[in-house]
Amino acid sequence: MQILILYGPNLNLLGLVSRNTGDRLTLDKINRALRRKAGELNVELKIYQDQSESNASKIVQRQRNKVEGIILIPGIWVQTGYLLRETVEITGLPLAVFHLAPQAGPWDHEKASIFEETAGLVDTGSTMDALTAFLENFVNQLKA
Repeated sequence: MQILILYGPNLNLLGLVSRNTGDRLTLDKINRALRRKAGELNVELKIYQDQSESNASKIVQRQRNKVEGIILIPGIWVQTGYLLRETVEITGLPLAVFHLAPQAGPWDHEKASIFEETAGLVDTGSTMDALTAFLENFVNQLKA
């Protein structure tokens, strides 16, 4: 089973935000934790981060026949990602949306999510543990 992990704009700068809070949470650390969890679950991850919604839409289109589901950590796309939402809807791929909300981070936008109706699983968290648990829940949902 392959899962597409797609990060939205500026999440590559997570380390700058978490440095100010003392959390030392970076995208690389999160990705390593997700890959470890994926190994335990016997799942392969395809991980992308992009600033451009158009590029993200192309990634979904290219991966649509290779993955069984998508985990989206949208950042601001949670309010503006209509192109991406439409692309996911057209592909029919199961979607899970995780709102990464580190302390003092700008990415906690779940209250205005345009993906609410499209996503089969939605959660918010601020730690690697929360995101790895979310991955496990999504994989279990797909296997059921």
